[in-house]
Amino acid sequence: MALYVNGEKIGEEAIQAEVEKLRPDYERVFADKPQAERQKQLYEWSRENVIEAVLLRQAASRDEKGVPSEAIDRAYQQFVSQNGDKGADEEQVKAEIEHRLRLERLIKKVTAGAREPSEKEIRRYYDKNADRFTIGESVRAWHIVKHHKPDVDGDDMKSRMQEILNELRSEADFGEMARKHSDCPENGGDLGYFGRGRMVAEFENVVFAMEPGQISDVFKTEFGYHIAVVTDKKPDMPCPLEDVRELIVRELKAQAGQKALEKFIDREKAKAVIEEK
Repeated sequence: MALYVNGEKIGEEAIQAEVEKLRPDYERVFADKPQAERQKQLYEWSRENVIEAVLLRQAASRDEKGVPSEAIDRAYQQFVSQNGDKGADEEQVKAEIEHRLRLERLIKKVTAGAREPSEKEIRRYYDKNADRFTIGESVRAWHIVKHHKPDVDGDDMKSRMQEILNELRSEADFGEMARKHSDCPENGGDLGYFGRGRMVAEFENVVFAMEPGQISDVFKTEFGYHIAVVTDKKPDMPCPLEDVRELIVRELKAQAGQKALEKFIDREKAKAVIEEK
C-alpha cells in the first residue's frame, strides 16, 4: 500500500523520517503509554504531519505568481557559502529553494490576517501566565574570596579567612577588607543584585538563606573560600504589564497566525483526495 495525496505518491521514507524527528519529544511526553500504543500513535501523527506538509506545498505550487529568479539566486549563493558546493546539483537545489520560498510566501499570506489582540485578551494572557511574568527573588551581596592555589595550604587559607571574619564581626568595613584581602577586590567585593542561577549553587545556597545585614561564616565553593554579606533582598514580584506588553502581543499574534494556518490546512484537507492504494 502506498499513500497518495491528490494523486501525488508519498514514499514511506518520508513518514519514517517524520517518526524519527518526533520520537524524542513524543517518547518523553507519553512514556506512560504501552509501547505498542505509543508506536501506533506516533506513526499516525507523523503520517498526518506529512500529509499536511504536502498539502501546503501543493497549495504553494498552485500560486501563478512566480518566485523572482534573483531571489532564488541569492538563496542559492547563501546555500553554497554555508555548505560549499559538495557536488550538489544546482538545478535541484534551486528547485528546492523555489519550493521553500513559495511555501514561506503562502504561510506569510495566510497568517498576515491575524488581528491585533484586544486589551482584554492581553490582560487575560498576562494574568494566566503570571508565573512567567514574575521577577524572581534577588539579593545584593558582597564577598571576600581566596581562590584555591596549589602552593598554599587549604587549612592555612581557611584560618586566614577566619581571622578576616573576626575583624568584620568587630565592625571592620567590609568594602575596605575586600579591597585589601580579596582575590576579587573590584568594587569592594560588591556583586550587585542577582537572582538564582547566576552564581554557583554553593554560593547561592548561603546568600539566599541570609537576611540583610547578616555576615556569613567562612564557606567553601569550587572557587575557594568565601565570606559574604547580604545588604538587600528583594522578593518575587510581578513584572509590570507594560514591560511585557510587546512580548504578549507578539505571542498572541503568533497564536492567531497558527490558528489561521491550521484552518487553511483543514480546508485543503477537506477537499483533498487522500488514499492508499
